[in-house]
Amino acid sequence: MQDRKKIGLLTSFTSEIFKGEYFTRIITGVINAFWNTDYQLKLITVREDEDPKTRLAEESVEGLMFLTWTIHRPFLEEARKAGLPTVVVNDFETGFIGNIIYGDNRSGVEQSLQHLKNTGRTKVGMLHAPEDASIDSRERHKLWEELFGKYDLTADPAHYRKCDYYFEEDGYLKMMDILQNNKTLPQAMLCFNDDIAIGALRALKESWIMCPGQVAVIGYDGIFKGKVVEPSLTTVSQPLEAMGAEMVRTIIGLIEGELEEPVQKKFTPELVIRRSC
Repeated sequence: MQDRKKIGLLTSFTSEIFKGEYFTRIITGVINAFWNTDYQLKLITVREDEDPKTRLAEESVEGLMFLTWTIHRPFLEEARKAGLPTVVVNDFETGFIGNIIYGDNRSGVEQSLQHLKNTGRTKVGMLHAPEDASIDSRERHKLWEELFGKYDLTADPAHYRKCDYYFEEDGYLKMMDILQNNKTLPQAMLCFNDDIAIGALRALKESWIMCPGQVAVIGYDGIFKGKVVEPSLTTVSQPLEAMGAEMVRTIIGLIEGELEEPVQKKFTPELVIRRSC
């Protein structure tokens, strides 16, 4: 029996990639999409100190999908030079030339701000995230601030914090910092992902501050844990499994000549309203 041709999924050589539900949901969509295809998935984990040309020459793949492309630009560039079909997910940037599956940040941000306006919460704080390797974080930050006026919202810089990581503990620590160093409270907190938002919920609970009565919280991504925390988390949910599956359909279409570059498909997130806001 002839071996099936391989398609690579390239990401970092770190355990954090497989701890975060954001990534595992995309990977789940990728894995499910490989069923009933003539291709086999090959996970390629790389270190920052590796030479892209040497490493990719070692891999026998028909195409490459990138889970974390913004920190692996040299690998993406080398794959293109080698003539490999490539597709990346999220972190769309203006002028990007290539194949990308991504979420509509403007739609997600506008949905969250409209909900705040609808519920009468006009004084808003923010827990944003590291922006050095995340174009999505930079864009959401810019959009939230740019659109506050459109939705009649105001923001006090005292209620802003930038997390060091995207994890729950960071949200907890930064929310605690806001609570302990300010005499006033925001009516709502916008959080750059659900993990940060869940950490903020814990800080509010430990500080005996009612959510959503005193401070409401909105997350982003739609991870499963948001359904089961108390209070359950209102979030901008991205269709991450569907996006992962679309990566597979795109890369196979490119390999087999059924699609022409560039393929750039945008997915619309959905505001899921729960008890936290």
